Amino acid sequence: MSEKPGTSDADNLAAAFAAADKGDAAPLVELFHDDMTWAGFTLSGTQQIYSKSEFLEAFGVLAKVDEFANEVTRTETTPEGLVVAWIRVYRKFGDKILDVTMLTTHQFVDGKITRSTDICPPAFAEYWASTGLV
Repeated sequence: MSEKPGTSDADNLAAAFAAADKGDAAPLVELFHDDMTWAGFTLSGTQQIYSKSEFLEAFGVLAKVDEFANEVTRTETTPEGLVVAWIRVYRKFGDKILDVTMLTTHQFVDGKITRSTDICPPAFAEYWASTGLV
C-alpha cells in the first residue's frame, strides 16, 4: 500500500485502524511490511520485539473480549516522516473495562510500516491481569 495522492502515511494508518475496527483487517495487514518489527507491550505489561506474524497473532486475544476498539484519535508526522499516533484502546470483558490512550510510533518506507513501537499506561497490564485471560 503506497500513499495515495492526497493522503499521508498518517492518514493511511488512521484509515487502516478504522477499517480493522469495522471488521476489515486487510488494510492494516497490508500496511505492515512483511519484514516489519514492532517493539510493543505484552498483555502482562512487559515489552518485546514482535515480527509481523507475531504481532498479528497477538491480536487474537481480542476475539475473547466482549467489545474492543482501537481508534486513532490524533497523529503527528515529524519532518523526517516518522508518524506518532495517539490510539484510544477500549476493551470490555464482562464488567471489566479498559479505556486508555497508548502512543505508537511508525517508520514508513514506500508507504509501508517497517518499524513501530508502542507504550501503554500501567492500566493496560492491570486490565489484562484482572480478566484472567492471560
